[in-house]
Amino acid sequence: MPRFYRHIRQGGRLIEDPEGIERPDLGAARAEALDGTRDLLAEAIRHGRDDWLTDAIVITDEAGQELLTIPFIEALPPRLYEALLAVLPSVTRSPSEP
Repeated sequence: MPRFYRHIRQGGRLIEDPEGIERPDLGAARAEALDGTRDLLAEAIRHGRDDWLTDAIVITDEAGQELLTIPFIEALPPRLYEALLAVLPSVTRSPSEP
């Protein structure tokens, strides 16, 4: 089973995932990353932080090749996500999203 790494991009730095996760495919790794991002967002909101708006999860393969970048805001409920997209012109959808 392939191993995927979920790094966190915060501003100009990358916080690397040293362990990774084994999942059957990129779609399963993406779903797992979104679940983890929701936990991170909940914690940030509890502490009144809004610095996560430009953070992202970067999923790479075992060779370190970037496969997918998921902005944190994609983990929000759909209506809230769409509302943020409407007011934050610098935020874009990830390429994997329809």
